[in-house]
Amino acid sequence: MNRNLWLGLIMTGILLAIVILGPYLPFVDPSLEQNLLDKDDGGGLLVPPYAPSDEFLIGTDRKGVDLWSKVMVGARETFYILAVIVGFRLVLALLVSVGAFYISGIRLIMNIWNAVFSFMPTIFIILILLAIPGVMFSDYRAFWVMAIISVVEVGRLALIFYDSLQTQKRQTYMEAAIASGGRRWTLFKSYYWPSLKREVVSSGATESGRAMFLLAQLGVIGIYINQEFFSQLDRSYRSVDLSNSWPVLLSNLRRDVNSAEWIPLVALFFITFSIIGFYLLADGLKKRQAIKLRRDFQ
Repeated sequence: MNRNLWLGLIMTGILLAIVILGPYLPFVDPSLEQNLLDKDDGGGLLVPPYAPSDEFLIGTDRKGVDLWSKVMVGARETFYILAVIVGFRLVLALLVSVGAFYISGIRLIMNIWNAVFSFMPTIFIILILLAIPGVMFSDYRAFWVMAIISVVEVGRLALIFYDSLQTQKRQTYMEAAIASGGRRWTLFKSYYWPSLKREVVSSGATESGRAMFLLAQLGVIGIYINQEFFSQLDRSYRSVDLSNSWPVLLSNLRRDVNSAEWIPLVALFFITFSIIGFYLLADGLKKRQAIKLRRDFQ
């Protein structure tokens, strides 16, 4: 029994249910109303963030927004961002890898791409690119941030797809197909693509976990997709949070750990749950593919 596959399917299924049904689940306030003042049992005034209680199941954020509601409603934005990043990365890597497989010039570009963006941790490269004024203060900043996060990892992923094509090419039956006069498109459609498609599916799950982890890292240092910068009188810039995505809950991690630990704990729970679910799904898919290949060659 492929336990990892089943566990991954169950966990990602739960995430999908939250994305679809989140705003309609029990105890969820879709309006994300801010509760700026509250009273304790003695009648004294309280200010957010509020600790978990009967009124707020898992507490509130620093604006007094119910965390349970924010997590359930913010799931759609979180996974929309994730889907755009991973989808763009997969498509671009697929095009580059197939081009590299047939054209030596594109193969050189792929190798350079991978070398340039692998000489230092991904997050450092992203921070350098996001610091470019034309990107940071662009009216289309959200697009540029997602594009940069996607493109930085394309070389590495394209190399994985390229190696898969090379492995397929070395199979004995491929030599027979080529010798019999099979055309390039026919060979790709009948032999290369079915194998590559399985690699793309499993890589999609893996890349989702990687992208979620990267978004969490960026959230910790106060960088997220839907963010705007406004000029202040002292000529400095202040960022304004316009997002309900999960990584935003980590933006005050250092302060929250000491005074409102439930905020980062809630975010880390759901983000970690997602990452584990994606990696279990990816591992399960790879095991399933390996079993199928062994059966095909028996």
